[in-house]
Amino acid sequence: MNETRWWKFVQAVAGDVQAKDIADLVGIDKSNVTRWKQGSRPAVEFVLKFARAYDRPVVEALAASEYITDTEANVRTVKVGVADLSDVDLARELLTRVESRDRGNVVTGRFGVGGRTHTDLETVELDTTELAATTDNTPVDPSRGEA
Repeated sequence: MNETRWWKFVQAVAGDVQAKDIADLVGIDKSNVTRWKQGSRPAVEFVLKFARAYDRPVVEALAASEYITDTEANVRTVKVGVADLSDVDLARELLTRVESRDRGNVVTGRFGVGGRTHTDLETVELDTTELAATTDNTPVDPSRGEA
């Protein structure tokens, strides 16, 4: 059996389930799923049904089934880290995290972003029990007794 890109996609999306389970959810005959497993290319309407049944972008499924290229689909893997966030997005993330925590030991203040002092941001409350640093500004974790 030659495992196709489509079948790898089906397995990744559906997980370790029986062909009948996939077929039932998608609304197609089990024989179609069996043929995919054996290396057959799916009909485009089944690709669309599969994507919609599993709440996946149809463009992603069309690329996996090789009806369109990754370039046409503009499919790419993106890993976002803190360094990739804009100053405003980072400030929003911090605000979201702070607002979701217990309100004990907080300092309230208005903070500028990227050196700008007239930034239209909400007031941010920071938990001072978790903000600590050594004299050389190396962050420490008070919850581990480092402060």
